[in-house]
Amino acid sequence: MGPPTVAQRFRQTLGRALRETGQALDRLGIKGHQLAVTKQTIGDEPVIYEDHLSRHRHQMPLLRRGRPIISKDVAFLAPCSTLIGSVHVGAGSSIFYKSILRADNCENAESFNTDEPASEGWELDPERFTRQHTQAIGGGIFIGENTNIQDGCIIDAVVGHTKIGNGVTVGHMASIHSATVHNNCLIGMGSLLQEGVVVKDEAFIAAGAVISKDTVVGEGELWAGKPARKLRDLTPEERQKLHYQANEYVGVAGTHKDVMELGGNLLLEDGSDATEKQAS
Repeated sequence: MGPPTVAQRFRQTLGRALRETGQALDRLGIKGHQLAVTKQTIGDEPVIYEDHLSRHRHQMPLLRRGRPIISKDVAFLAPCSTLIGSVHVGAGSSIFYKSILRADNCENAESFNTDEPASEGWELDPERFTRQHTQAIGGGIFIGENTNIQDGCIIDAVVGHTKIGNGVTVGHMASIHSATVHNNCLIGMGSLLQEGVVVKDEAFIAAGAVISKDTVVGEGELWAGKPARKLRDLTPEERQKLHYQANEYVGVAGTHKDVMELGGNLLLEDGSDATEKQAS
């Protein structure tokens, strides 16, 4: 992975300047509007205003590290989620509220030259841990299709790629660090996958489990504990439920996306705004 070109540096600097100028003008406009429509009394703050739009920047491109590449057919990206650096999200997948996906310890300026998410990472230098150099040693984050990353998850790629396959369910508050999760797995709530972990197809990591560094979880196995160990093999019925749960979340994500496109307001049967009626 080569360094960013002069043209890329110029475009990033100019784009950042224009964006921040626009944000400043936006704030000024909101203040001016509120001054015009809000009654001011002695003792009030100079400007009091309330704006319901989310100003959280949930996609953060980094010139040397890369940028998030999201499929145009993605199911849902929560406005308060955070995608930093070389994060790839496939079709039908969803990133829910307060989740953080961070791939900011790599060299991937080439990601600015494509709009299609990749399913595999670039080749990492095998000697990156054994010699003195200034090159970043991490990788990217690659999320497959129809996978759901639920609320409050933390996923990073500090020492290598993090790869999550198709139809995977990652439960609330789970943490995945430079690990590989194959297709149709369930990663339980609050569980931890340390560096180098490999979870094979249709495996189930129980809630709160801690999978130690470089552990391989076999296909169709149930692991639990701190540190986690294999408890048993899943039955065919249990393995089928893993597929069902991932498919259900595709529908759930679509519902959240539809509501967000309405500005977060649900219309009642009579056509009135539920938020306004509740306030009254």
